[in-house]
Amino acid sequence: MADPRRFRDVRPGPERIIGPKQARHHHRAGYANVVLAGHFSEASFAGLMRAGPGDVLLHGAFDSHCNDGLRSSRPLILRLPSCGVGLEGLHRVADPEELVRLAARDPRDAVRRLGEVLQAVPSGGEDWPERLAGDLNADPSLPLRDWAQRTGLAAETLSRGFRQVFGVSPKRFRMETRARQAWRELVRSKRPLTEIAHDSGFADLAHMSRSVAALTGAPPRSWRSSLNSVQATSDALA
Repeated sequence: MADPRRFRDVRPGPERIIGPKQARHHHRAGYANVVLAGHFSEASFAGLMRAGPGDVLLHGAFDSHCNDGLRSSRPLILRLPSCGVGLEGLHRVADPEELVRLAARDPRDAVRRLGEVLQAVPSGGEDWPERLAGDLNADPSLPLRDWAQRTGLAAETLSRGFRQVFGVSPKRFRMETRARQAWRELVRSKRPLTEIAHDSGFADLAHMSRSVAALTGAPPRSWRSSLNSVQATSDALA
């Protein structure tokens, strides 16, 4: 079972990020980063995103990611709670300073405004690690060996190259993606857990229970029975 202490908390407000590449880390609740100055890249379940001023990085509950490019640019970001729009990944706002002003008064005002002004960002060019992350999100049961063969990559190259970008092996990324998608379904719906396990590609309910517990810190039945399921559902939609 996951140690709850391993999840990083996010405090609303501006923050200057100083330091070298940040290793892959985990967050329990969803949140948003609005980039005010500087540039950096982030590799998460949503893929590899290169962010600059005006960009917004949305994270859902139980996201995991690593950052790069922090040493030279020292980006300034505005951290906000999740705006609950059911989106993840890279987006954009035309006036990030408006959000700073609103957040200084009340972060909830900034969150509401963020949900109103978010703009979609067209996807840019993708290298193979980015394509693999996208394919694993679309199909967490994707056989890695088959994908490597279709792409013309050796298995060792696939594992090493993906880890360099995402901070974790493709096998682990696939396992966590599958567990995260199953968790979202079990807190959003009343479908039987065995049905969710089957549709999510797990061998059985026990396999899903272990994977969900490793990712979130609690097994599926605890999520279903807990009073916190209401908040979990809100986080899952963020």
